[in-house]
Amino acid sequence: MTDQWKYLLGAGLGRGFIGTWVESGDAEAVAALLGADLASCQDCDLATAMTHYRPMAFTERIWTGPHADGWTHALTISGPPPVTTGLTEAGLRFLQIRTLGAYVYDLLYGDGVTTAWATQRWYGEVITEPGSMVEPYLREAGPPTNIPEAVRSGSEITEPEDHNQACLETYLFLAGRMSGRFIDREWLSERRSLYAVRLPQIPAGLRVRFASWRP
Repeated sequence: MTDQWKYLLGAGLGRGFIGTWVESGDAEAVAALLGADLASCQDCDLATAMTHYRPMAFTERIWTGPHADGWTHALTISGPPPVTTGLTEAGLRFLQIRTLGAYVYDLLYGDGVTTAWATQRWYGEVITEPGSMVEPYLREAGPPTNIPEAVRSGSEITEPEDHNQACLETYLFLAGRMSGRFIDREWLSERRSLYAVRLPQIPAGLRVRFASWRP
């Protein structure tokens, strides 16, 4: 597998990474389906977009553009993961990888009809439903090799320390193989569109409660 994570780390995404790969060549339409305010569009490189980097902040921004032939990538610069309901309603396939610090979440994917998860098991082993769209690529990735010793603390046994890293590498491999392109230096140097994402409307009653709340 290519070491895509080292490129993402080099770009400063170690505190949190949310990447959404969407099978569509219309990057603007994908941005709209993810809730982007199209009027906020700013054409820029990743270094410029990263000046707004705030993992899980209340202000949500995505950096979106062509990824490969027939595929668009949306990188979350700040805020929570973009809502993918619109992608499924539009019948688009997608993959979404999420990390926060050293923690790697299960892989979310949609086949254009439903969404599901590729979940983690013991040390880098990833499983999915038989017949799912990611299953052929998961077989290609193969099972983890050179599995280190389990970490023992008294009577408890926990995953080896780099379990999350092994799963992340598998997820990035799946995304690269499905989309036909892996992340590299050239990918990081391209210009894409930075958008603000519209936050869900909060009912007036709740807005009043939030405004008057004090710790």
